[in-house]
Parts: sequence; C-alpha cells; structure tokens
Amino acid sequence: MTVAVLASLGATFDGLAFYVSIFATDSCGPHNPALVCTTFGLLSMWALPWVGLALAVAVSVGFGLWAARRGRTPWVYLPVGVLLYAASLLGAWTIMVS
Repeated sequence: MTVAVLASLGATFDGLAFYVSIFATDSCGPHNPALVCTTFGLLSMWALPWVGLALAVAVSVGFGLWAARRGRTPWVYLPVGVLLYAASLLGAWTIMVS
C-alpha cells in the first residue's frame, strides 16, 4: 500500500516534470548546441523520470519482499527507492537547464 501511494505521487510528479520539460526547448535554435536541443537530450529528459519511477518501485518492492522473506524489515528499502527516483528527477532537471 505504501509503495502504491508513493508510486502514484511519483507519477503525479512525472506528469508535472513532463509539463515543465515542454518549455525547456524554447531557447533551442540553429545556434544553440545545448543538450536539451538534441534528439538524445530531449528523449532522455522525457524518459528519465519514468524510468526512475519504475526502477524505484522495482527496487523497493523487490528488495522489500526479499527482506520480508528473510525475517528482516522491508521498510529500509523505501528510502532507497525514493533516492533512486530523486536521482532520475535530478538528471532530467540537469538536462532541462543545460
């Protein structure tokens, strides 16, 4: 349940990040070699938050189940998932402002 709530919040943030990223290409032109103006940069900027969210959910659930089967607490893997997701948002933001 907790992972589902965090994943839905992540999906909401991804939607907001996608909306903001649409305006990141406003300064692109023939004389602007910024990473966001390339095809690779644009696709990376759009994909990073979603890949980060999927990876965060997979790590949190996968390692959480593994820990629960071993009799350990699965809660320590939620912050790991949050950090992975935050890193993906930071990567997308870095491309946006390049």
